[in-house]
Formats: sequence, structure tokens, C-alpha cells
Amino acid sequence: MEKKKTAKQPNVEKPTKVEKEAAPKAPRSTGLTEKTEEELVDLTSRVYKLVVERGKDGVLQSEIWKELGLTSRDGSRLAIRLEKRGMIKRVKVLDDGRWTYKLTPLRLPANISSMESAPCIVCPVEGKCSVTTEVNPFTCPLIGPWVMKEHRDSLMMVSVAQVA
Repeated sequence: MEKKKTAKQPNVEKPTKVEKEAAPKAPRSTGLTEKTEEELVDLTSRVYKLVVERGKDGVLQSEIWKELGLTSRDGSRLAIRLEKRGMIKRVKVLDDGRWTYKLTPLRLPANISSMESAPCIVCPVEGKCSVTTEVNPFTCPLIGPWVMKEHRDSLMMVSVAQVA
């Protein structure tokens, strides 16, 4: 019977636990922690802007991090950061068999388009208008009709949105 010849392994000793702990560690990629504060604020504001753009319907957290090219971990951390600041609400939802979070803004920014048509902007006596003077918002012949028109327009927008 012939013995197979094998290449002899060099005698290599494994490092001890103490040597392992003392060895310099390779830098690890940690995502958000590598970002400067300015970059982190920029990313956070971009996430918030996307959530606000989607409005009351909200947006899935997974859509946000895909759109911004983030990892799911970083996307989750940014969403948690916004939630802790009281800017958004995170609700766990099941989407296509996977758990994710739906992000909705807690406050939507004011829509200034209606204010652009406010009669006060071009009112000739606006400087004299106050709640304590003779010229005031309660007796103004221009504000009442404008408010009613804005209210009717907003109701029509809601009706159209519900039909669609």
C-alpha cells in the first residue's frame, strides 16, 4: 500500500486573544455616522421633503430609501430621526408580504396660493385695518366673499380627490 504524499503545511500559529484585541482594526463603513453634520441635515431634509410631497396619503419608507439611493438601515435611521423630532409619523404596514413603515407628515406646510388672492394684499385701507378699529376684518365687505369662495374651492378639491 502506497502512502499519498501531501504538501506539508507551514507551522503557522494563530494569534492569541490578547494579540487580536491589540491589533489595529480596519475601518468599517457605518453609513450615516460617516456623514458630516451638514450632509446628515441635507439627507434628513430631503427625506422630509419627499414625505411632505406625498401628503396625507404618506409614502412607504422603502420607497424613500430607494429613491434617495440609501441603504434600508440608513433610511430607517433617518425616518426614526424625523419621528423623534415630531415631524412625521411612522406606522408599520404590510406591503406585498413584507413589513415596512408608512411615513406621513404630522404637519403640512401652508398652501400660499389661496393667500395670493386675498383681498387684503391690494386693499387701500389695509394699513388702518385692525380688530380694534372701525376698519376691521369682521366688517370688511371683501373678506367674507373671498373666504366663502376659498372654502367652496377646497370642498370641490376634496370631492374630486375622493372620486379619483
